Amino acid sequence: MQLLKKEADIRSIQEQYQVCDEILKERLDHLMPKLLKECGVDMWLVICREYNEDPVFKTLTPQLVKNASRTSCFIFSLDKNGTYEALSLSRPNPRLAPFYRQAYDPRTQDQYEAILKVVEDRNPNRVAVNISEDCAQADGLCKLLWDRLYACLGDRLAADGSIAIRWLETRTQRELDLYPEIYRISMDVLREAYSTDVITPGVTTTTDVEWFIMQRINDMGLDAWFSPDVDLQRRGGTDQRMSGVVIEKGDLLHTDMGLTYFGLYTDSQRLAYVLRDGETEIPAGLLAGFSKGNRFQDIVRENFKEGLTGNEIFSAAVEQAKREGIRPMLYSHPIGVYGHGAGPSMGMYDNQGFVPGHGELCLHPDTCYALELNITEPVPEWDGQDVCFMLEETIAYTEGSTRFMDGDRDKIAVIG
Repeated sequence: MQLLKKEADIRSIQEQYQVCDEILKERLDHLMPKLLKECGVDMWLVICREYNEDPVFKTLTPQLVKNASRTSCFIFSLDKNGTYEALSLSRPNPRLAPFYRQAYDPRTQDQYEAILKVVEDRNPNRVAVNISEDCAQADGLCKLLWDRLYACLGDRLAADGSIAIRWLETRTQRELDLYPEIYRISMDVLREAYSTDVITPGVTTTTDVEWFIMQRINDMGLDAWFSPDVDLQRRGGTDQRMSGVVIEKGDLLHTDMGLTYFGLYTDSQRLAYVLRDGETEIPAGLLAGFSKGNRFQDIVRENFKEGLTGNEIFSAAVEQAKREGIRPMLYSHPIGVYGHGAGPSMGMYDNQGFVPGHGELCLHPDTCYALELNITEPVPEWDGQDVCFMLEETIAYTEGSTRFMDGDRDKIAVIG
């Protein structure tokens, strides 16, 4: 197998940063005012301290600005006449200049006096700040800064995570066009892992494969946003996720992995079968169960409709699957600039019912999801043993429909 090569398959760090900064500029100039209007927010203030950055911070700054500087502050204002401004009330930094107008001079102003002046000059109805009970990424304002802001602005402040959630979950067309390239890299790593170059039955352990995936991602200068999980099911076994064991012929492997590239995250789960001696193809019962998993994926996708809540999508999809004779579990989540992103959740692994808070958020266009689920099906060749088919693909929801980012979601990899 031809292995991925950093020099051939991964763009240079300079090009990556340039693309990310171009996307940031487009998002700040065009997406931000649209979302402010949609959310009914006429001013959004994001403030955080060095090494205690708001989760939103990295999405508001160019790639060479890695951390807040002392106390960094950004204000986004949209007045009743439609005038939009993106202001920096952080310490002056030439790297921020292409993206923000500087509205604070530390040589002549106190930072909070500068914030008060911006607010008084624009007189918004309220100043939204990142406090949210249901979304951690929209809950980035620490207690100290809230106290200082409140002493400065008083009841103008409003705890409102809506604009943060919409900003984090929404992808531009440039990001949507880029995502398949990112996903291909992730899936190519997994295709490498699911090969005889990596796996020798009777010798290789599931842990060995986990370390291979971690090393390959690291070799390309990328990050695994969570440690990959490799486990297996075996005829006669009672554990549906055997891990830390030697891989044997006849095993059904399962891998959960994700990486970060161009500031966007992937999340996927795929299966592989290790051929037994004399076998030339996957047992029909495994293929039939896997096909039901693919069908459940499609059922969930069919129920993605703009304006529905995550709970409504969950209920409709699970009920339809059960009517079709499928034993389903659904726990899909938003993905983008975070792996478990902001936006509507469709079930949770430990809650196959109504999800309060983020389950009640509505589906919006130009968003991405980890289509994560499983179905259980008896396999005749395994003496009727129940096998759990755990699947996950990163998908995009645009123009009223979903699309996959890779063509192999309907295949079990074959090893042997």
